[in-house]
Amino acid sequence: MPTRQGVPLPQDVTPTPYAGAVRRRFVVREDEVRIVMVTPVSRGVARPALLTLALGASVRYVADSFRVVAHHQVLIGLAVVGPVAVVTLTRVWRWRTHKIHVTSQRVVAEGGVFRHVRVGVELRDVVAVRTTRGLGDRLTARGDVILETLAGPWVVGRVRHPAALVRLIEGERLERAAPSWAYDAVIDPPRTVSDAGARYRTT
Repeated sequence: MPTRQGVPLPQDVTPTPYAGAVRRRFVVREDEVRIVMVTPVSRGVARPALLTLALGASVRYVADSFRVVAHHQVLIGLAVVGPVAVVTLTRVWRWRTHKIHVTSQRVVAEGGVFRHVRVGVELRDVVAVRTTRGLGDRLTARGDVILETLAGPWVVGRVRHPAALVRLIEGERLERAAPSWAYDAVIDPPRTVSDAGARYRTT
């Protein structure tokens, strides 16, 4: 699945003009209602964060053991821990910018630090919604939400409690696909066979 700035792009799914807008702030349409906004599960953050803590603790330990290192502890810390800390902050920032918006008309995924990307699919183009979860995902209540569209599958993102998001998207999709009959409409059945034939008789 191709990605751009960490945001998964659908295969052969054409983004809507609204989804490809250059605005950083997500704006709903006039006849649209935002249902929920979800932040996907972080990826690539835990390892650099742990490495930053480990390097910081190592510099502190060496500084306590050697007086020469203690005099230059700040400079050594910046040289050793600084690059890894920058990587960690960048990944945290990129993770926090990723959002999944579910509205009454579409599903939009956006994110990116230096280049903001926004991709969306209309609910009318969604055929089915499903989730994939492994054994570890079930233990941590995580999983990938996938939209089956007319052009192919689209991995929206990896979220917590994916089944709840799937039910929400499926409910909105089925509501849009439901026929627009008035609940108080009354359709009179034909009283006789001849009456029914007269109704469907063409002139």
